[in-house]
Amino acid sequence: MLNDEEVIVVQGIDDDRQPIANLYFAPSGLLVRLVRWTLTPVGFVPTQIDYSSFRDVAGVKVPFHRTVSQTFMQMNVELTDVQPNVPLDAAKFAQPAPVRAR
Repeated sequence: MLNDEEVIVVQGIDDDRQPIANLYFAPSGLLVRLVRWTLTPVGFVPTQIDYSSFRDVAGVKVPFHRTVSQTFMQMNVELTDVQPNVPLDAAKFAQPAPVRAR
């Protein structure tokens, strides 16, 4: 149960059978939570991302609100506009010029 709603949990594991991610899907099929673990010198540290406020953008449901929680912080991300397939100038991806020594 998540927010009083049944969810389907899909768990990803690594080669050592350690869980590396849990994906929580609502009955609608939308991903509503992701929990992933990162191995650090002090052990596994979780990051949880909750997705909500889904809106249709060019036929795709996009979560306009995300809450990211870690052991040391919590952050809310609120999107106001999503534009798919926006043309980008290829120059933005050009390799930068090398830095000259002084």
